[in-house]
Formats: sequence, structure tokens, C-alpha cells
Amino acid sequence: MYKATGDVPMHDKATRLMREWVKTFDADGAPYFAPSTKELYLSHYSWDKTIYGLLDLYYFGGEKDALPVLERMTDWGVKYLDRSNKSPAGYDIQGFPVEWYTLSENLYRAYQLTGDSKYKNFADVWHYDHYWGMFTGKEPLDNRGFHAYSHMNTLSSAAMTYAVTGDLEYLKTIVNAYDHFQKVQCYATGGYGPTERLVAADGSLGRSLEEENNTFETPCGAWSVFKLGSYLMQFTGEARYGDWIEKLVYNGIGAALPMAPAGKTFYYSDYRLGPPAPLASARKVYYWDPYPCCSGTYIQAVADYHNIIYFKDAAGLFVNLFVPSEVTWSQGGTEIRVTQETSYPESDTTSLAVQAPESVAFELRFRVPGWSEGASVQINGTRAEIACQPGTWATLQRTWQSGDRVSIQIPMRLRLVPIDAQHPHRAALMYGPVVLVQDGRYTRQPNLGANGGDLSKRIVHADKPFEFRVVDDLPPSPFVPSTGAIMPFYRIAAGFPYRMYLELKA
Repeated sequence: MYKATGDVPMHDKATRLMREWVKTFDADGAPYFAPSTKELYLSHYSWDKTIYGLLDLYYFGGEKDALPVLERMTDWGVKYLDRSNKSPAGYDIQGFPVEWYTLSENLYRAYQLTGDSKYKNFADVWHYDHYWGMFTGKEPLDNRGFHAYSHMNTLSSAAMTYAVTGDLEYLKTIVNAYDHFQKVQCYATGGYGPTERLVAADGSLGRSLEEENNTFETPCGAWSVFKLGSYLMQFTGEARYGDWIEKLVYNGIGAALPMAPAGKTFYYSDYRLGPPAPLASARKVYYWDPYPCCSGTYIQAVADYHNIIYFKDAAGLFVNLFVPSEVTWSQGGTEIRVTQETSYPESDTTSLAVQAPESVAFELRFRVPGWSEGASVQINGTRAEIACQPGTWATLQRTWQSGDRVSIQIPMRLRLVPIDAQHPHRAALMYGPVVLVQDGRYTRQPNLGANGGDLSKRIVHADKPFEFRVVDDLPPSPFVPSTGAIMPFYRIAAGFPYRMYLELKA
């Protein structure tokens, strides 16, 4: 956050916390938690989070004193971190705080930043061959019951293995895993993992809406997708990996309740249908215990916004997300600043203003969402004849002048998204990248057919901005209840009932 905002007190607080924390170390190099049992000093999970923080403090905060602490922590880990949880098959189905299979990512980051092979060698120890092999055909793809968030997070370790080794097997792992999650594991929001578990492609995802309120472990789950999507976009250059990121910006962490005092944290998103039908019981609530794991990844996910809006390469700039923001970079020795102004997704346009001390040639590329149709671009008020194919980058290649302005329009429409193949009539309503929900105080669902019919005629904009209402096909009557308002999931406040998935008529 300091790197993105320049907030010096935030930097100083992080540095002070590190310096005071190091005073708790014993001579063996780790926090002095349990003097009688060294294996309990620090769990794999806590050790990994600490390594992550030290790397960020060094890389983003410029704090060189973090490196000696990192080295002490790693030496302790090499000596004491328990390997017994690695079963002969090489997997841990339960998750829990152990999660040894997430360690490689940050150890490889340490190797990249320092060049010290000690970090690479220790990263090699924690490969998750059994699970990673499910996505390359080396193992049967049966991940039912695996802990959802940590088994998404371990894919970032596979990604960093590819980054360091160049072995295409690991790139294949994360590409195929991404596609598997999109096909089998994901709700319309981009969330996954009902009751924190992965499911089989047998209708379990659809049935989960009838059972539990802990539908998606939101801050942790969103953060892990931000990382994986970023790796995939950088490795492959493909725009399609930004779509999942976008979904979770608006329907995942962006739809979470804000952090509250005393460690109160939003943990689970609730997508339940709500028994007994047609009453809605889904609500946003805070987790029952203070400072759960999601209190940490909540902060990491929000900080990661700065890493997922823009990317760049030697040719120019990639615009992944359409959010009010500013980015500067050097192109051939010329410093360029692009400022983005938008109220997307509550409008379907965004504008980008170029500022530079002199004319400069570069490519400006923006992601055309996979759900979109008819995207278009204007440069300084004149339409640009470029391809805007959904799921790709649209590219503007020219010599830019300071003051040039690009206007991008991405038309949005209503669409129904069935939860899985076994429940084609159980669907969520989306508008562009945003999941819409029905006011749960109203018992009657919108009367929609299996294919939704012409949604633009049945569901229309209401008087309030970015809110919808149903055009009823029933005559007004005091005996016919209203369907109520339909609004973005991210607008729902704490404790307010809503209905996300609708039961369509066959």
C-alpha cells in the first residue's frame, strides 16, 4: 500500500512492527513461542505469511533490513519445518493452517530477488506433485473435498515454479487448472468452494445452494485468484484471464462488508436459495471469531488492486480493469502518464487521457471482456476502426501526443448464468460483470422462462441508478405480491436479505 500511495506513516509502521517482532526471536532464529517443542514455534501457514511480508517489505518498501530476517527465518524453516504432513501421495486434502503446499511461491520470489540458491532449493522441497499432476494428466482429476482456497493458492506456487524453471509442465498445470475451475467450480460471482471444499462435476455446485451459508471464503479466495490471473496474463499474454479477476473485484472482495473494529471481518459470501422456498435467507454477516485468516488476506486482496489494473511490456500498456486510476511508466526513455476516468460498471464507458513531455509511439491495449458484445473505441472523438473481439486485447498502435484521449464503450446487457449443467433452470442474473440480486424481503421471484426470454423487456432500469425492476405479466392486485428491486450484489448491506439464484420455469 505504501508503494502505491506513498503513505510514509504506513511504511514506518510496517518497519517498526518488523523491528520489534525480531526482538522476540531466540538464538535459533525464530519467534520464541514454544521453548519445549521447536516444531511448534511456527506453523507452515504462519511461516509462509511471514516470509511473504518480509519479501514485500523489502521489494515494495525498500527495507533492506528485511533480508537478514528473511534469511534467519529460512534457515530455521530448513532445519525445523515439519515434512511429515507430506503423505506418500504428496497431498493434504484437509487444508487447515498447515498448507505446506503454498510455500514454494514465496521461496521462489526470494530466490528471484536475492539470487541465493538456498531459497530455490527449499522451494523445490514443497512441490505438490499429486495435485498439480491432476491438471496435466499425470494423476486422475478428482479433487472432490479438497480445501478450496488453499488448493487455489497452491497454483501460484506452480506458477512460480514455471517462472523460475521454465518447465512448460507447470504452465500447463495452471492453464488447465484455470479452465477446470471455470467449468466446474465457479459460481456466477467468480466465487468457489462451498463449505470451503472443491466439488465434483456432478451437480454438487448447484445443490450447495440448498444447504450451507458458507458458500465462498471471500477475501482469501479472491486474493488467490488475483495472483493466479496475474501470473497467467503475464506468462501467456492472453486477456481472457482478466475476466475472473474482474468478477471478483465487483462480486467478491468488492462486495464484502468493510473491515470493522476489534477484528470483525467478512469471511463467507452467502448464495443460498433459502429454505423454505420462496423465502430468502441469504445475508451478509461478519465472521463469529475476531481476526480470522480472511482479516489478513482482506488487506492483501485490496492492496493487490494496484497490481491488477495495468500491465506493461516492451511495446506498451495493457488496461485490464476499468477503474478510476493513474499509471506512469517509461517508454523508450519517455515518461508517460495515463489517467483513467470512469464510473464503470455503473456506466459502460471509460476514458483514458495520455500525458507525455513529447510525442511517443506505443501500443495501448485494453481487455475486451468475454461477456461483451459490440465494444468500440474513439480517439479524440473519432471512431477507431480496430477489432474488439471478446476475450482478447483490443490494440491501439500510434504515435501519441500529450492530451490525446481514448474513450472506450463496452455495452452491457442482462443475461442468465446457470449454475451448472445439472441445474440449467437455477441461474443468476448478471449485467455486464456484475451479479444482480433480488430484494429478499419480497417472496415472489421474477417470472422468467428457462431461457429468460427477452430479458431487456422483462427487467428494466428503475428510477434509482443501476437498479432494476421487473415488468410484470400479472395484472395489478392486492393479492399478487411484488418482486421488489433488483440491484448489484455489492450494494447489499449487512443483515439485509437477498436472493441471488433464481429458479426458472422449465
